[in-house]
Amino acid sequence: MNPFKKLGIPEHPILLAPLAGVSDHPFRRICEAQGADLTYVEMLSATAILFKSKRTLEMCERHESEKKLGVQLTSRSASEMGEAVSFLDSLNFDTIDINMGCPVKKVVKSGCGSAILRDPERVYQTTLAARKNTKLPLSVKIRLGWSKEELTFKEVVSAAEQAGADWITVHGRTRNDDYSAPIDLEKMAQIVDMVGIPVIGNGNIFSKDDADIMMSKTGCSGVMASRGALGNPWLFRSLKEGSFAVKIDDWLGVVLQHMTWHREAYGESSASAVCMRKHLLWYISGWPGARKLRDEIVRFHSWTLAEELLHKFVDDLKLQGVGERTPIHYESENRFVWDPKFDMDRELDRGVSGDGIDIV
Repeated sequence: MNPFKKLGIPEHPILLAPLAGVSDHPFRRICEAQGADLTYVEMLSATAILFKSKRTLEMCERHESEKKLGVQLTSRSASEMGEAVSFLDSLNFDTIDINMGCPVKKVVKSGCGSAILRDPERVYQTTLAARKNTKLPLSVKIRLGWSKEELTFKEVVSAAEQAGADWITVHGRTRNDDYSAPIDLEKMAQIVDMVGIPVIGNGNIFSKDDADIMMSKTGCSGVMASRGALGNPWLFRSLKEGSFAVKIDDWLGVVLQHMTWHREAYGESSASAVCMRKHLLWYISGWPGARKLRDEIVRFHSWTLAEELLHKFVDDLKLQGVGERTPIHYESENRFVWDPKFDMDRELDRGVSGDGIDIV
């Protein structure tokens, strides 16, 4: 049976990637409400799971309203992966993903993430250990290899498929590539031709054009959005319905809903408010006058003040005759674009993510 049909999601699904420091349930619920077919908790460390890390177990919490939820983990060894999957299999998840692509230095140095790509036999044993410990749909997320000189994707995808993976998600860069490197659609197409299981494409999905180009040139079954959804959960709707402008009242409603769910999850403290700042900074991108509001948001500690700032911002825009935010323009098809998470991740040297990873 098609694994997506087994999950009860579309045959050509649109997924939200696990994003460390971002993919908590308030954010996941916002993206699901806007059309994401499947979301994931942040990437977890198998070691941390086996040590029963409080922080890691808290990240496993699922809100009762979430329809489809996956969990992604990485491990130092195949045996560790098997034990962790056995534990996660007993929790309330719909699917399990093995991360073999995270480029973060502290993850790679521990032998996890994209370090696994250098050893196809380990890919096989790790996937097999997971497969033996769960009947849930199982996927593997990879990059094309360690570097341009060390491309292992052919051996890796073959090993993952033989070991029982139900689908493969491919980020079309190598571990050593940064965001400025183009997505290699040609090699992603080679992967699709090689395997008999679905392939989900990932990398530089900021608009419907990006998704359409990736799917048409690679033949992948669906796409996984990551950084493109930050401050723009409407991306999921646009990937399904076509590009559209976000009405200012709709925008405000979603932002306030996100804030409400965030407060319900983390309380009314100033620390909770500070945690929401990054989302607000991403949300305001693309609107006239965003720079001035950004300067005020980076200093706020009060939820009441945040709401006042947002309402005033919207009122001022309406007085200027601004009623909608047109689709944020990014140059598509393998050209580097600015995105809302690039500068933060580059400064912290954490690749796609890594801020919340508990390696133990």
